[in-house]
Amino acid sequence: MILAHGIGGRSNLPIPLWLLLTGATLVLIISFVALAILWPHPRLQDGPRYAGRAPAGPVPVLLRGLGVVGLLVVIGQVVCVAFGPERVATRPSIAPVMVWVVFWLVVPFASALIGGWYTDLNPWRTLAVVLRIGRAERIGLPSTLGLWPATLVLVAFVWLELIYRDSGDPVTLGIAALGYTVALLGVMAQVGRETGLATFDVFTPYNRLFSAMSPLGRDTRGRIVWRGWLRSLTVVPEWPGLWVFVVAMIATVSFDGASGAGWFTAVTGDLGNTTLGRTLLLVGSVVLVACAYYLASAVAASLGGEGWTAPRVAQRFAHTLVPIALAYALSHYFTLILFEGQQLLAAISDPFAIGWDLFGTAERRVEFFITTSTPIWFLQVGFIVLGHVIGVALAHDRSLQDFGPGAVRSQYAMLALMIALTTLGLAVLSG
Repeated sequence: MILAHGIGGRSNLPIPLWLLLTGATLVLIISFVALAILWPHPRLQDGPRYAGRAPAGPVPVLLRGLGVVGLLVVIGQVVCVAFGPERVATRPSIAPVMVWVVFWLVVPFASALIGGWYTDLNPWRTLAVVLRIGRAERIGLPSTLGLWPATLVLVAFVWLELIYRDSGDPVTLGIAALGYTVALLGVMAQVGRETGLATFDVFTPYNRLFSAMSPLGRDTRGRIVWRGWLRSLTVVPEWPGLWVFVVAMIATVSFDGASGAGWFTAVTGDLGNTTLGRTLLLVGSVVLVACAYYLASAVAASLGGEGWTAPRVAQRFAHTLVPIALAYALSHYFTLILFEGQQLLAAISDPFAIGWDLFGTAERRVEFFITTSTPIWFLQVGFIVLGHVIGVALAHDRSLQDFGPGAVRSQYAMLALMIALTTLGLAVLSG
């Protein structure tokens, strides 16, 4: 069973919260002013538009195999519990580690460093290719659908993780993985493989957005090339619903962190003690952050010049929120990866917890090699502040291209939003 999503950092902070918030706000304001003075022309808007796939070779084949094996192992938990021998209670199941740590955290974080390798790892793409599903489109989708279905799936997936009482149960995860696989393959059979993955598979756009931050990419011939940090993020296609999807990435992590904080409990009262109440709070968190971003977009549109609307600005600046989403996730889940991720070493030797020891690591236990939360807390703060500074820089660069002479003035509301999100992120850390 996966433990809490972090350790320490909720009491006896090394710096008073008010001082931390003041310092972080000053960092953002100074960054904004420095950009206005030292960054007079757009520099990132002509990023590379590589769309190539890696050629056939051992690495892509290995990734495809690992993806499918991982999925089948998670689904296999259902069969093992129903028909297999009695489980060893003291051994961790591989399903929670694979789903909540490896697939949901490690893979996207690695994509932000080394690029779009999830394309090959994606088990549903591989299964569709092997089973010859979705080679031709049968039902055309409305052009306005975009990422709206994936956004709903994202919220549902987070609901399963944070609110459903048996989210760490291997059978629950196995059933969920099986249901998702059948549904996604069925969708791909109707609308086509690429359309189905891009529209209904939450993990495809999730990893694509993070991988766009990576300095590594593939050219049209499939070769690995250096493109520079953030260069592809500015040319991410403006899929319908993109800004809502990115907002949901931020809001769901914020809800996860805030739900364990004392101030959040004091505000929500008994509402946070029931499944329905927590569901409403989760959805409300997404709506609240979405409204704040939309309001900032509306103000930017009114200051940016004639012809701009709030929905258009929200789409154009959605990519500026991606580094913030990554920063929130890194900050909140860093210790989960660091410590609970170690359970994978034991689980791979006995993936069904039935007494195997395939690699001699079945009895390995988690080593908590960091004895104080102070260095982790400072690292978490660094992630949040850096993510927002990058967001301010990306917003400034985009405003120079879109708004011209009125670029700086148009970004006042976005700066206020960045400060508000920074305050939220740091308040979540402080508890």
